Amino acid sequence: MNKKLFSLLFSALFLTACQQNLAPVKDQEPLLEGDHAPTQQVEEPKTIEAAADGKLEAKEKNKEKTISAFEKITLGLIERGEQALAARRLLTPEEDNANLYFQAALGRDPGNFEATQGIANIVELYGEWAWQAAQGRNYRQASRYLESARSVNSQDPLINEIDLRIQDLQQKRLDEARHAAQQQKKKTLAANDDQEQSKQQENVYFLPKELFSLSDDEVLELLQPIIDKVNEQRAPIAISWAKDKEARLLYQIINSRTPEFRLRAMIFHRTDYKIELQQD
Repeated sequence: MNKKLFSLLFSALFLTACQQNLAPVKDQEPLLEGDHAPTQQVEEPKTIEAAADGKLEAKEKNKEKTISAFEKITLGLIERGEQALAARRLLTPEEDNANLYFQAALGRDPGNFEATQGIANIVELYGEWAWQAAQGRNYRQASRYLESARSVNSQDPLINEIDLRIQDLQQKRLDEARHAAQQQKKKTLAANDDQEQSKQQENVYFLPKELFSLSDDEVLELLQPIIDKVNEQRAPIAISWAKDKEARLLYQIINSRTPEFRLRAMIFHRTDYKIELQQD
């Protein structure tokens, strides 16, 4: 075999061997559009979207909870007002009282519930104090409390309600005092059938023996008819009273209201509880 033939045979054998050793690799072939690889697909977690929604929701809530500087000042005023109310600093001191703070809060935020309620609480407290004072026959103090309540909110209906209650109470007590005086007068007249002496009773004024348990205003109202008569007639008076101190106080009250002349009086330590105008 010549060299040329050997060379050709060797080349043919070599190429055949190479083709047998080469196996087709299908996995390495490029995928055409629309084909799907057999490998396992990894899904994205659904919790990512949920977490994003949660963050957005939390962010919105934080926005709602965020208080502006304007609101902080209003809330601060209300808090100070409540502290002053608890300490009963209602209208004083001038620069640190409940009414000042609540009114300032309403000026910044008209219709604010807490501030409006604070104002109502001040009025209610003054109303309670006024009623307590009236029950103790201190009507002047009761009137001052109601005036303070009006300075806070004159439109609050509670003020007029308590004012009427106090007036009714005072009138009831005066009626009871007058009734007691009338009963005393009837007893005195029944014990004396003398027509002439009965006629003289026109200048006699009976008073309840509990007169000085009444308020100053009530005492003065019961004495006013006597004062008017004394001023009209300028006559001296006779005071019949059990306690000398109270009898002298009666004289001082009547005399202080007869400025045009000096009142003359006699005091008798008796249990008649009356004041009689004397004829000169």
